[in-house]
Amino acid sequence: MNQMLSSTISLQRRNNATPLTINDFDYKAAHREGWTVSDYGRFKDGSPHIELQKLDNPKDGAAIFAEDREVWAHVVQQARTGSPLHIQALDLIDRRERLTIETAFGHW
Repeated sequence: MNQMLSSTISLQRRNNATPLTINDFDYKAAHREGWTVSDYGRFKDGSPHIELQKLDNPKDGAAIFAEDREVWAHVVQQARTGSPLHIQALDLIDRRERLTIETAFGHW
């Protein structure tokens, strides 16, 4: 399974009130929806490597999403409606993941 919760990356919430870390993320809520935020540590250049992914082995039966791209669409759609969970997930992902998702689904 992926390395999760190992990062000490601190990002600002959209309201700039308090820093959000990957440790603060509500993984249980994301898992209920069939996806997760995965922390892979750092790229060779030292930048964070954090991705949105489908749950490969959900506890409650079959996977909800067939591939990560479906997760991206779902998370972006929910972020556009103002969902704090989904906005936080998108705030946590690394710049490469963000660019890939924005290219596919536009800005949220």
